[in-house]
Amino acid sequence: MYSEKRRATTRAWQEAHPQNLRANALAYYYRHHEQRKAYMRKFDQALKAEALRALGSKCACPGCEVSEPRFLTIDHIYGRSKTSRKDAVEEARASRWDKTKFQILCWNCNMSKRDSGFCPVHQTDPGQRNGHSPDLGNPQLLLWPP
Repeated sequence: MYSEKRRATTRAWQEAHPQNLRANALAYYYRHHEQRKAYMRKFDQALKAEALRALGSKCACPGCEVSEPRFLTIDHIYGRSKTSRKDAVEEARASRWDKTKFQILCWNCNMSKRDSGFCPVHQTDPGQRNGHSPDLGNPQLLLWPP
């Protein structure tokens, strides 16, 4: 009963003061920004630890020996779709960090894969990258260095 009455009062105020909604939301954001940042940092660390346990704690790129957790990243093997970060995390957890969808790469290998489709430092043949064939129709993959 009380919560319904409270909800109705809040809704009435919001309808009467639409110009204040944005200002109040921004004020709330700035009041709680540091708390939110700390929470997200903790969440990200726990998520990364979960992925490292499931996928291994070493870079998956052949020839790369990086195993320091600070330098390791979670890579979507086929690229991340245009879903939100929340949806991507839910998908990863639901699939129990499926090794056909996710892998652990060091920062350098992950950025090389993002920019050129393969890691030129550790693999000379792009067709050998983690068992996945490159898109040979894409001329950008065949030109290294750019």
